[in-house]
Amino acid sequence: MQGIKIKGKETRPNIIKYVYIFLFLSMLVISCDDNSSSDFGALFINEFLASNDACYPDEVGEYDDWVELYNSSSGPIDVGGMYIADNLEDELYLIPNTDNSLTTVPVNRYLILWFDKDEEQGPHHVGEKLSGDGEGIYLLSDSSTILDSLSFDIQETDISMGRSPDGSDNWLKFTSNKPGAINN
Repeated sequence: MQGIKIKGKETRPNIIKYVYIFLFLSMLVISCDDNSSSDFGALFINEFLASNDACYPDEVGEYDDWVELYNSSSGPIDVGGMYIADNLEDELYLIPNTDNSLTTVPVNRYLILWFDKDEEQGPHHVGEKLSGDGEGIYLLSDSSTILDSLSFDIQETDISMGRSPDGSDNWLKFTSNKPGAINN
């Protein structure tokens, strides 16, 4: 093997040195952990109320329709920049991503979105209303990837429907609903 001359010295390429450098850099890249969760499969539409007359008010005292999201993953999930809709044929509502402290669902916790067409009230207020006569709710990570969805029939006033236990496939009606709390 032909050596390389550097300032009058002849050196031979050291293959082993390059292999070690490559392995070290590979392990460094592989071990870097992203602290933001991409485990969207653990984000659920967990409970909803499509006919709220006197059950649970929003922060300004209005009794609006609401949807509870639940995060069962091992890391927080920011829903800012995701979409939520009551009909996939209409325009999707983009959840604002201006303040992730308001749109992040902590581990094993909840986030309430108000379907009240009062977007000026903040990032938790969606430019849609749910129909008590039945429709769907769709949560999308982007404009075409559905993370979770459900369809529901006619709803009873002030009776929510939710997964029990949280994140399961079992849906029940709740006469004493408490959005943001464990469903049981």
